[in-house]
Amino acid sequence: MKTTLKTILMLLLCSLCTKVFAQEVATVTGKLFSAKSGEAIPYAAAVLTETADSTKRTGVITNFSGEFSFKDLKRTEYLLKLSALGYKTIRMKVAANSGIVNLGTLKMEEDAISLKEVNVTGQQANMKVKKDTLEFNAGAFKTKPNAAVEELLKKLPGVEIDKDGNILVQGQKVSRLTVDGKDFFGTDPKTATKNLPADAIAKVQIVDSKTQEAKATGIDDGQREKVLNLTIKEDKKNGWFGNANVAGGTTDKYNGYLSANHFNKNLQFAVLGMSNNVNNASFNFEDLNSFTGGNIGNIFAPPAGGSFSINVNNGKTTIGGSGVFDNNAIGDVSTHSGGVNYSNTWGKKNTLALSTSYFTYFSSGLGNRLSNIQDLGQGDILRTAEQAVRNSDNQAHRFNLRAEYHPDSLTDIIFRPNVILNYTTNINNRKFSSAFDASGQSNEGTQYLNQKNVTPSLFGEFSILRRMPNNKGSVSLRLNGTQNTFNSDWTNRSYINNYTNGAPIATNTDQQASQENISKTYTINANYVRPVFNKRWNASLGYIYNRSMVDAEQLTYDYNPLTSKYEIIVPAYSNTLDNHNWLQAARVGFIYARTEWTYNFGFGLQQTGLDAALLSSAGVNVGNISKTYYNVLPRLNISFKNKNNQTIQLNYNANVNLPSVNDLQPVQNNNNPLYQRIGNPDLNARKNHRVSVNFNTFSPDNNRYWNGYFLYNLSFDDIGNDVNYVNGVQLVKPVNVDGNYYINTGSYFGMPLKLKGLRMGYGINFNLSHATSFINAEKNITNRYGFGPNASLSYDIDEKLNTGLYVNVSYNKVNNSIPVAVNNKYFNFYNSANISYELFKNFRVDAQLEHNGTAGRTGGFNNNVFLLNAGLEKYFMERRFTLALKGFDILKQNTNIDRLVNNSRIEDVRYNNITRYFYLSVNYKIAKVGASNGRSNPRNTVN
Repeated sequence: MKTTLKTILMLLLCSLCTKVFAQEVATVTGKLFSAKSGEAIPYAAAVLTETADSTKRTGVITNFSGEFSFKDLKRTEYLLKLSALGYKTIRMKVAANSGIVNLGTLKMEEDAISLKEVNVTGQQANMKVKKDTLEFNAGAFKTKPNAAVEELLKKLPGVEIDKDGNILVQGQKVSRLTVDGKDFFGTDPKTATKNLPADAIAKVQIVDSKTQEAKATGIDDGQREKVLNLTIKEDKKNGWFGNANVAGGTTDKYNGYLSANHFNKNLQFAVLGMSNNVNNASFNFEDLNSFTGGNIGNIFAPPAGGSFSINVNNGKTTIGGSGVFDNNAIGDVSTHSGGVNYSNTWGKKNTLALSTSYFTYFSSGLGNRLSNIQDLGQGDILRTAEQAVRNSDNQAHRFNLRAEYHPDSLTDIIFRPNVILNYTTNINNRKFSSAFDASGQSNEGTQYLNQKNVTPSLFGEFSILRRMPNNKGSVSLRLNGTQNTFNSDWTNRSYINNYTNGAPIATNTDQQASQENISKTYTINANYVRPVFNKRWNASLGYIYNRSMVDAEQLTYDYNPLTSKYEIIVPAYSNTLDNHNWLQAARVGFIYARTEWTYNFGFGLQQTGLDAALLSSAGVNVGNISKTYYNVLPRLNISFKNKNNQTIQLNYNANVNLPSVNDLQPVQNNNNPLYQRIGNPDLNARKNHRVSVNFNTFSPDNNRYWNGYFLYNLSFDDIGNDVNYVNGVQLVKPVNVDGNYYINTGSYFGMPLKLKGLRMGYGINFNLSHATSFINAEKNITNRYGFGPNASLSYDIDEKLNTGLYVNVSYNKVNNSIPVAVNNKYFNFYNSANISYELFKNFRVDAQLEHNGTAGRTGGFNNNVFLLNAGLEKYFMERRFTLALKGFDILKQNTNIDRLVNNSRIEDVRYNNITRYFYLSVNYKIAKVGASNGRSNPRNTVN
């Protein structure tokens, strides 16, 4: 085996050293200037048409310097057409018979007739399609005064803002956000979209960016992440802009907010502040993901047993079972948060770039939770009614820094540390009652749980990339390390009556427990990339080594009434797991690029393993786990882009993931007396195969846009649940299952209508998941379907009138293979309408109506809610000062109802919520600006 591997590596190294061969292609360049003023003409259209075949055309736009360039042309005769608004069109023949054809400086004469018509007919294109980028002209999409960027995004074709504020493009979630190519408060998209004013944005760019992994290693892994880049208007740079707002109202509601931004050629400085008691919590899933450096599971998952799930509902994140951020934004919540963001570059060629931010968050809340649960047991259904009251207090601090140093044009050095500190206290009081449909009452009881968590986390990464002269390849090295610590202490008191043959048997629990999970991980990644054969071929060779060490300990003590102390160890809920796992892989890849098609393929030879020692509560070794896996992991990416703004991308990749400590450690966690989970040390690694297809087409002549997407993921040795019911209590153990898969597909079409300012769009989405579990030793297959259309209509007349209508219907169906689990069907409706109209100068009426509806849920948990918010706004001081009187939930229908469905459980949940109130607000628009013509940073985090 070793000899064979050495032979393969030697052959690959030889192929990487192959000389580059030239190909018979041509390049045509030129510069376009005004004959009268001598100034460059930017944004002029340049089109080349083959003389022999007029259907073959290619077009480009001149840059700020009036330059244009056509590359990779066939060597033949062309007709060149140059056109710009206000100038006479230039037509000329071009003979591209050599490698480079420089047309020199071309001068355009002004067109007097066109110049007279500019103010009448001149209009910027709403949208452009560039390489890997959709670019929207923000000025073509009108919003009301003082609107945030989020309102602007809702008007862009193909862009969807869901009810949680997530940005979706082609059905794919936007994962990162930059401003002028630089990170803004980490990378969380919502921080900017909810805080930056829409009228400060020049362009909105949706970039199919290489992943951070690919950019750090120099290997294009074929994967793309959606990055949202906002470019700031030139007249907003070199000054300040933003909003300051304060509001007070009935029922003691208040809301204060500040967003102040200072941008210039190189510097970005932003301040955010928020204080309110109207459930406007600033933390969401993106915040938590950024907090943990992408390692939410390592920090927040309970290290010893216990369920772990992440749910986002109405913008509020719940991490179930961990006690960390669990229901922290449910009920009546007061939030105080703020932060600063600073980015700058130094040197003539931006040799040094720095981006850093600090964010802090405090919240306290009182939440009432009412739930109705159906558990699918063997031959019967267990129904549980539960009521809980939660008092929560959270405090968090996050510090991010990214430093880039470019000693020369060929070298990139990046250092990226991250520090997080989080404190959480939750006090829960629960009352519950369970009964089987056939056998009757199962149990009833109460619980008091007081839990405190401290979760410090440190992350650091250093990477260096060196490009070879003359485009002969690159070498990169990346080192990173993470230490995540989860400390939790709790007091658990519960009293349960379990019914057997109608007679209750009381179980009383009075315990204190502590968990500590210390995770340390480091990674070494080296890669070499270079062209081979000819300039259309590139090859890469890489090696990665990753090692992780996790010490997970849980100690649980019973209360001793003789000493009035918690000192009696509970062996079933106490043990320690020392877990070491590693991964090393050699990766090979090839890229073949043609004019319209690019093929990226390769494979990895990967070894994955783990060694774990299980210690009892007394520190005695009671077992060891040792596993090693060898896998060949292929990948493939095929992309297509033609001159007609049509793109197609196909991706396939495979990966292997080891079980987590949470899944491996065989110790119970009884924080939830009705749901107790224990790990399984016999779990195997999970193997995933993922295929995705995306296509886009855009017509610049009529601004029509159409896209579609398809995603399929198949898993082997996936993690499923083995659920057993004992006296109404779920005892859950993770097990390996094969054949789990999910499908997600959909399409969207958008276009403007004949009436100026009127746009429409419609789409459809479908998803299917197939999952396996075991219920009382009986295999259960759960097939879950989701299907629904959506449509939108908007009408804007500059700032005078802004209206919008959005309709979304989702049909959901859940089928289980066990006989007792009848088909479950329900509908979700999410519709909204808004209007903002300026009745007369500087006086505006504004209203939003949202409809949230459901059908098919458990009785009492269906809802048909109409949430009406409306108000009057008066502008002063050239619209920099706004006085508003507004009402929230005027119809007094606001409720918070949700349905959670997994393989063996259906749970309908109702939370307390804020209802009708009225408030008076004062908003001041910060607009101290000065023009700047400085160029943007040529090195940024988007490319």
